[in-house]
Amino acid sequence: MSEQVRIRIQSIDERLARIRQEKSRLLARASQDERKRDTRRKILIGGAVLAAVDHEGVPALRSRAELLKWLEAQLTRPNDRAVFSLSVAPEARSR
Repeated sequence: MSEQVRIRIQSIDERLARIRQEKSRLLARASQDERKRDTRRKILIGGAVLAAVDHEGVPALRSRAELLKWLEAQLTRPNDRAVFSLSVAPEARSR
């Protein structure tokens, strides 16, 4: 094998190592972002339940769809609604 071929192979190996490292960083960041989003969802659900207990009570929620429908009326802040992929609240659009 010629020196030129060895140098080319070494260059490709180094580039491959950098790409794998970048992939690893991106996957770690995505995982961390999803954990933060999951924690935020749990905090918002807990807050909505606590607020409802003090006021109107919490309806029987038997599925994720029912929970999301109930949260649709409870969450007003656009950032909070985005955590559950809910559309922007009508009153928030008019602001």
